[in-house]
Amino acid sequence: MSPEAQKLAQALLDHHRKVCHPHTQTSSNLESCLIVYADLCERAGLSCLKPNVGKFLREVAQWCHDNDWPPLNALAVNHDTRRPGRGYDSAPGCSREGWRDEVTACIDFTGYPDLIA
Repeated sequence: MSPEAQKLAQALLDHHRKVCHPHTQTSSNLESCLIVYADLCERAGLSCLKPNVGKFLREVAQWCHDNDWPPLNALAVNHDTRRPGRGYDSAPGCSREGWRDEVTACIDFTGYPDLIA
C-alpha cells in the first residue's frame, strides 16, 4: 500500500475500533459508524487528499480483500449523500448495490488488526 493508503487505513482502523467495534457499545448503528471523506482525510493527516481519496481507498479495499476481511473503506462516505462515491464499485470486494451489507459486515467484524503492519 502507498503511504497515503496506509494512513487512511490506520485512520479507518482507529475509527472502527472506537466507534463501531461491538465491544464499545451494545448495538452499533450503521449511520453512527460512517465517516465522511473530509473527516477521514483530516484524521489521517491528509486534508489535501480529499478530492482524490478514492484512489487510496481502493488500495485499502484491496488490502482487506487480500486478507478476507470486510472492506473497511465501506465506512467512508460522501458528506451530502451519506453513501460512497461512484468509484466504490471499482474497489475489490465492493459494490454500491451491496454497500449496506458490506458496511454491516465491517461494523460486526472483530478480526481487523490494531495497527497497519
